[in-house]
Amino acid sequence: MEIVWIVLLLGAGVIIYNHMYRKKMYREIDRLEAWKIELMNRPVPDELAKVKQLNMTGETEQLFERWRQQWDEIVAVKLPNVEEQLFDTETFLDKYRYRQARKLLGQIEDGLRRLEEEVHQIIDEVNELIGSEEQSRTEIEELRAVHREVKKTLLAYRYTFGAAADLLDVRLTEAEKQFESFAKLTEAGNYLAARGVVQELKQELDSLAMMMEEIPALLSECQTSLPAQLAELADGYREMEQSGYILDHLHIERTLAEKQEKIGQCLAMIGELRIEEAKQTVAELKEEIDTLYDLLEKEVLANQYVQTEMPRIGGMLTELAAEAKETSAEAMFVQQSYHLPPSDLEKYRSIEKQMHQLQKRFLLIEDRVAEAKTAYSLLREELEQLVGQIDMMKEEHEQFRLMLQALRKDELIAREKLDDMRKKLSESLRLVQKSRLPGLPEPYALELTEAKNSLQNVAARLEEKPLDMPAVDRALEEAKVSVERLYERTVEMIEQASLAERTIQYGNRYRRRYPAVHKGLEEAEFLFRHYDYEEALRQAVATIESVEPGAFDRVQKLWQEDNEDEQ
Repeated sequence: MEIVWIVLLLGAGVIIYNHMYRKKMYREIDRLEAWKIELMNRPVPDELAKVKQLNMTGETEQLFERWRQQWDEIVAVKLPNVEEQLFDTETFLDKYRYRQARKLLGQIEDGLRRLEEEVHQIIDEVNELIGSEEQSRTEIEELRAVHREVKKTLLAYRYTFGAAADLLDVRLTEAEKQFESFAKLTEAGNYLAARGVVQELKQELDSLAMMMEEIPALLSECQTSLPAQLAELADGYREMEQSGYILDHLHIERTLAEKQEKIGQCLAMIGELRIEEAKQTVAELKEEIDTLYDLLEKEVLANQYVQTEMPRIGGMLTELAAEAKETSAEAMFVQQSYHLPPSDLEKYRSIEKQMHQLQKRFLLIEDRVAEAKTAYSLLREELEQLVGQIDMMKEEHEQFRLMLQALRKDELIAREKLDDMRKKLSESLRLVQKSRLPGLPEPYALELTEAKNSLQNVAARLEEKPLDMPAVDRALEEAKVSVERLYERTVEMIEQASLAERTIQYGNRYRRRYPAVHKGLEEAEFLFRHYDYEEALRQAVATIESVEPGAFDRVQKLWQEDNEDEQ
């Protein structure tokens, strides 16, 4: 029974699905049918009727016939084929041949899409033809007005265009022929070709108008402004030469001739209507002329610099030479008392050598200024280099002088440090005496001897002539380490001795009750009397801690309190 119900349910499901799918397919057929009808009702005939209002000759006639044939084929052949395919699809559905029906529907949709594009193309091309005719008719009148205005300007101000006027006439005459060409093409129905003529004509007239606007200014530059600047440069050059300036290195006369030739080339470009090239050439000429002005001005400024700075630089060298002489005397004196490293001596010899070279170079520049055979700009460059070298040498000289002064200062500092270390050693000995120790451990005594010897070594170094400060500094560093270590060892030893004594005293209360304590403290006392305070403290602490844990902490606390009270 259950199997029967399952079979019935499956059958019902199949019937329902089949009904829904067929319904969906019929909706798709209806959609494509509506699309086909909409394409058939497109206003293509109305658009084609607009074309008949134009001259039906030449290109227009050919286009009209092509569009009409395309539309006739769509209506009479292609759309009926679509109708047959839709009928075949319904037949497939009636026979439950869904796969074939679905495939055919896809083909129909692709075909309708291609027809849609074809219809759009026909309408767009028709509109382009009609629009181009209307737009060309409007624009050609505007271009006629532009042509008349340009021609009128050329006639009225012909003298402002120079040699370019003839070629402008030729270009305007050629433009008139294009108007005639437009009329012939329009009359022949070749509206698209006529549209191309309009666009070319517009570009040509715009170009001519722009050139006629720019040519007068360019001619003014080439015929008046630039030649005047070249003449001014030539006059300035001659005046400067008469005033004693050396300008051979600038090659001004040759350069001015080249610029004059370039102006002639620019005028030729304007006459040939190569306006963009002419504009670029004029810009280059302006920049080059400005450079020439800058070069002449540079010579004037250089002359002022040489006349003003020569005495000052001479004074700098004289002052530096005097300072170097003083430093030389100081170096000789210091060398008797201090040992100067070979590198420092070599540095000073280098300074003296450079000093002589700078003086010699300055005298040569003075001679060249007096001879008046060298450009001031070149002399200025040499003087500026000389000033830079003087500044560098002054810095080196100052560093050397400060080094000499530092030697004396370093000696005083070293003696102060020696005094400080002697005081620290004395403080260590005072602490030992104050602590009233029974004696000093042998290692400590050796450290004390070492510290004293290191101080004596520093003192001996300071008495050497000439004084070797690097060696003094090394001896100072060794002495510092030795004295610091001794002082720390002194404080540590006194603390150990004091704590050992206090710990033994604290442990005396347990001597009678604990034989082990008595024995341990006796060992600690023995070590103490033999100056081994560190081991004595260790033995005493271990002994009392065995009977009273934490006892050493209390001993330390009491010892610290007593020390604070004493301070």
